[in-house]
Amino acid sequence: MSRSISHIPEAAHRLCAVPSCSGQLLHASCACWEGLGVLLTGASGCGKSSLLLRLIDAGFALVGDDQILLQCSTARPAPALAGLIEVRGLGIVQMSSLPETSIVLRVDLTRNAPIVRLPGKTIDPQTGAWCLTLDAFHADAVAVIRTALRCFRGDFTLVCGVNGEMAAANPFPKKREES
Repeated sequence: MSRSISHIPEAAHRLCAVPSCSGQLLHASCACWEGLGVLLTGASGCGKSSLLLRLIDAGFALVGDDQILLQCSTARPAPALAGLIEVRGLGIVQMSSLPETSIVLRVDLTRNAPIVRLPGKTIDPQTGAWCLTLDAFHADAVAVIRTALRCFRGDFTLVCGVNGEMAAANPFPKKREES
């Protein structure tokens, strides 16, 4: 005698569920500022946790450190690491955190590599978010991230760069002609 799939609720749910993005566990960190999620990615030792700590100190909320489950544009901490952040020289610190956020900015971190001053349109194909490349240890990294989020939100206008826009007019005034 065979059993109907309806006796196995989880299997029935999986068969009836609308297909969605499959989740991927990333070696990454994540923060959120006023509902706007920032995913920090890069090689081991590039400064993800250090920049995350500075973002939290600047008023961002912790979503997760070290391991992030990314499903479409939604980021969640790995369950075993929720609310934990590694602070080098201090240890593992537990703090309040958000259970998830929607990613609007992905920041790929690099060390000692040249950063493009005016990048072209750069959209992360995995999340649809704007994508920046920064040095996590550069003094203005937190300010650049917050400025990108303020541009995304519409507080500022990004004239040219990662959003693909180009200025219609030269932003610099012409030199006065000598009479």
